[in-house]
Formats: sequence, structure tokens, C-alpha cells
Amino acid sequence: MKIDIVGAGALGLLFGAKLADSGEQVRFWTRTAEQAALLKMEGIELIEPEVGARIIDGARFDVMSLYGHHEALGLSSPDFLLITTKQRHIDEKLLNGIRSISGDNTVAVCFQNGIGHLENIQQALMSQPIYAAITTEGAKRLSGRSVSRSGQGETRIGISLRLGNRQTEPQILGAEKHDECGESFVKRLETAGFPAFLSKDIDREIFRKLLINAVINPLTALWRVPNGQLLATEERRALLRQLTEEGELIYRTNGISFDSNMLEQIIATCKSTATNTSSMLKDVLHGDPTEIDYINGRLVQMAKDSNVYVPGLEFIWKLVRNI
Repeated sequence: MKIDIVGAGALGLLFGAKLADSGEQVRFWTRTAEQAALLKMEGIELIEPEVGARIIDGARFDVMSLYGHHEALGLSSPDFLLITTKQRHIDEKLLNGIRSISGDNTVAVCFQNGIGHLENIQQALMSQPIYAAITTEGAKRLSGRSVSRSGQGETRIGISLRLGNRQTEPQILGAEKHDECGESFVKRLETAGFPAFLSKDIDREIFRKLLINAVINPLTALWRVPNGQLLATEERRALLRQLTEEGELIYRTNGISFDSNMLEQIIATCKSTATNTSSMLKDVLHGDPTEIDYINGRLVQMAKDSNVYVPGLEFIWKLVRNI
């Protein structure tokens, strides 16, 4: 099975290293020629709990620079294309690169946080099917070739009917073909050591994760605290509750289904990831752009389109985007 991976950040390196190690034919597409050369020359250092560090030799995978994608001419297209870049990196240049390496039968799998990207990728790939991936795998990129897996999570994939693929279900592939493609990819993830599942309702899971991220991530970024500290005071808990209720109001108004215990799930997430530094806080500390526009910004826009008043979510969005 030919699996291409666009983006060699933490998730890209983690999934690519383990898929290559399990025997899949993996090809990385990096955003810089320097990282491509580094990976090919020195391989990937993969660090896992209870296993330690090991090297996935560069001879066990291919790697090329995406922005030299003219080199892709004459190369065979992949069966699966994993897009693991952050959503802020999905611009027209990257979409052009994705188009150039995809074939008529390539199935894309998108790992981004937030919403909005599926529509852009679907438009770029036209009739080709795309899957959304929701993962709780923890990974930290230590260098251009080194990645640490912080703990085993779950990865769920599925076809989004609300956010993308409006023309691919059921006319182009059909439900049975979608299941067949999804199950094939899930089996390869499981063989590589990733607990994985095919979801029949990935949209519900996308919006569940969106609300959790919209409540937890910006507050940790503003207060400069790990996730567990959001529960430290009653004032903080009250703000968690307010943001959750505003998000639920947006969902209810837009006909988006959600679990009745979202606040409890958010509190449980804070506890289970108590020592974690959120990706948004990491971006702020490193002086990098955050994903606030693709998470809270999308919710605020949905609220405005529906004439829903969400002062907490809007204020938090403005604070973080102007740091």
C-alpha cells in the first residue's frame, strides 16, 4: 500500500515512521528541502514510552520537498494521502502541491484541528474522497528528524457529510466503497500500532473536539497554564461553563448534534491531560501564529450567521488572536 504524508511535523513523523516500520510504502512530502535531505540522510528517531529510542532508516521510506512538486511528475500516485500539516499551512501553494501528487484513486485523510479545511481540500481534489481523522495520539517533534510519542491514543476516521464530501456520498464511491476504503486504512494503522476505528458519524466527533478545543486551548494560552490548572478555581470553572454553554447554543441553533454532558467531558479532559501544554499555548510561547481563527473564530462566525450572542467565545477569540 502506497501512503504519502504531507507534512513532517510531530503527527506526520509519528504516523509515517510507524507505518514505514510496519512495512507500508511511505513517502513524505516536507515543506522544506532541508528537512527532506535530513530525513533521507539520518532517518527518523522515534521515541516511545516503554520502548525507548530507535531509528527508522531513511532507506525504508521516500522523502521529497512538496514545494519542488514538479519533481512528482512521473511518480506513481499514492493509495492514501495523509495531510498532517496545521490548518494555517493549508494555503493555495500547499493545495497545488497536493493536487500534483494525487491520482484519480487517491484517498485523502485530513488530521487538522478546527473546521473549514475539509471544504478547501475537497475543492482542490474535486471528485476524490476525503476522510476526516480525529486523533488523541500525543506527539512532540524534538527536531526535524526526531519525534517523541507521549502516549497511546485513539484515531477515528470517517467521511464528513456536513463539512465536506457533499458530492462524494453516495454518488461517486457509495457507502460500501467508503467503508471498504476506511476499513483498509484502519487495518494498516492497527498493524502499525495505532488503535484506530472507522466512524459512522465523524461529524459529531469533529464538533465534539471543536468545542473541547475552543474551551480549553485559548484559556491555557491566555493564562499560560497546563490543562489541569483550568480547574484550579471556581472562577476558572465558571468560565469553562460559560464557554461550553455558548458553544452548545451555537450547535443547537445550527442543528448540530452534541452530547448532553459536554461540560463533564471538558472537565474530564482537563483532568486526564492535567500536565499537558496545549498546542495553542505552545504556539503562543514560541511566538508562532495560533489556530484560534480555525477553532473559536469558526464558532464565532457560525454564531453571527445565526444571530446568536456568544460574548465569551468572541472575547476569548479576540484576545488570543491579538497576542
